[in-house]
Amino acid sequence: MSQECPEFQSHQTRQPQQVRPASLLFGKRFLGLVAMSLVFVVTLVLRPSLLKAAWDGVTRILHVESTPPPPPLVIKARHEMQSPAPAAPQPQSDDSGEAQVQKLSTDFEKSAWGASLQDWSALHPEIPCAPFHGHMWGRGADAQWAQQCSIPTELQAAAHWSFYIFTLQEPLVSRLEQFDETTIALPEEALKQVQQSLQTRLAARYGPAEDRSPTAHARAVSWPEFLRWQPVDLEIQLDLSEFDPQRKEGRLRLQARHRALLNALNDDERLKRRGTADFTYEVGSAIDQQLADSLLLEFPDVATMLVKQQPDPDPQKMREAVEQWQNQLKSAGPAGQTRVRAFVIAAPQTNWKPEKFYDALVRLLTNAKIAPPDRQPVLLFASDRLAWRLPWLMNNDYSQAGHWQKWRTNLASFGVTYEQSGEGGWTYTSALLKRVEADYPETDWGERAFLILLTHGWDTGVDCEAGSDQFRHVIARGLAFLEKRPNSPYQLDVQLIVAQAHETWWSLSQAPTDQEDSDANPQEYKEGAEAARQQAIARYEHLLQFAPQSDQAAYARRVLPRLKQSIDTGQRRFYCSVAD
Repeated sequence: MSQECPEFQSHQTRQPQQVRPASLLFGKRFLGLVAMSLVFVVTLVLRPSLLKAAWDGVTRILHVESTPPPPPLVIKARHEMQSPAPAAPQPQSDDSGEAQVQKLSTDFEKSAWGASLQDWSALHPEIPCAPFHGHMWGRGADAQWAQQCSIPTELQAAAHWSFYIFTLQEPLVSRLEQFDETTIALPEEALKQVQQSLQTRLAARYGPAEDRSPTAHARAVSWPEFLRWQPVDLEIQLDLSEFDPQRKEGRLRLQARHRALLNALNDDERLKRRGTADFTYEVGSAIDQQLADSLLLEFPDVATMLVKQQPDPDPQKMREAVEQWQNQLKSAGPAGQTRVRAFVIAAPQTNWKPEKFYDALVRLLTNAKIAPPDRQPVLLFASDRLAWRLPWLMNNDYSQAGHWQKWRTNLASFGVTYEQSGEGGWTYTSALLKRVEADYPETDWGERAFLILLTHGWDTGVDCEAGSDQFRHVIARGLAFLEKRPNSPYQLDVQLIVAQAHETWWSLSQAPTDQEDSDANPQEYKEGAEAARQQAIARYEHLLQFAPQSDQAAYARRVLPRLKQSIDTGQRRFYCSVAD
């Protein structure tokens, strides 16, 4: 609301294997002899054809008595890409290491890079494919597939071939750009053998791998955890996707990405920031810098608060901390860990004091009442920025908790209001920002206030107070702005937001009804959805025509191919849901 490598859960230090007592080993051998005797008795009494069944039964008994039921592996994270529903039940995967090696190798060889969905499916008709349906606002390029073909086996072990459209060149065709598959859960030794075998096969074809594993003391296993190959137009990764240190079990993931997807991933950070606009409200943003420049002479302390998340530490306290650390370093033993811990404790922790923020806020608002009209929007905008951060400071400094009610009452007399959220915290309602937008619409600060409110769906309340369908408010207000302010420097930003609002409408009409983490009812958005899709296409094409080199146009170029093909984009920027 960031090129993305898989996230991996932290691992505990490997525990030594326990040695079983000799008495237990003798007991199991004796039990085994008894079991074998039973098999011979069964063979004499029953028909020979029942011999195998009898032996299988005894083997299962022995296994149950000697092996505790394995608990489920700790799941790393929810799967980043939604897999198509299985077409039909499939047989269970072979749990031997060699079978896993053969399966991943065979599946990997099916990756005809750059092949169209139609051509690839003709070669592999047994593998079902499905278009994307869901929500993925703010997700990276690797999640923005148009269709995905999957072998419907165990969820964490399913193989996926993902097809993307990253070009507007006609004909618009989805092409294979990513393969990924994960092994079933295997014991550590079997997992190691699978890793070594796959590494050997890949190295024979692509050369030595780049080992991106952490330093030895931080590793979960003794063999390479993260390997990467980068042949021409391809990137291949063989990673330890998860590992349970108690069970000594884990999974490996084989992933390959083709050039078009790799190029798209390189643009992710820029496009995500443009597409979500969260950066406009980060502490120290460009808006904060400009406000600070305007207030520096009259309010130097406020200027510093605007551009810095934390104040600079006191120089004298820092000198004292360094001297304390040096003294501890001289007297400490050889253990380096003790020295590091001593320094961390000695370093002074700094944060803005809530009372200083409150005092600065009151001074700004008091001055805004008597300031010239052209100065008022700057003071109110800066006050809005401090008011937004005040509840966070209160949560980090309970020493001022007793003053909070009094402060809220006094600030309310200036038009600064807070609402209590469902979790017991306090949220600023952006009342000052709305005042700047309403009272000074012709000024630059008034247009900036409008843009920020629009990026937040024109809903600054708590828990979707203005309703779920933010896109309707955004479309109405955005279109009115574009008509009244054709020469505004924020035209491109508003055009992009209005396009996203229309895209949200259409995508909601495509929402799956069986998705647990979505409460959107697609039937509620069917009316007008196709017109919304056409409007989104027109707005995005406008950006390409009038500002082809802009970040806004780059974002449009990413989204347009799927919109033109009526493939769900998963846009939810202007849909508000507490369930999300």
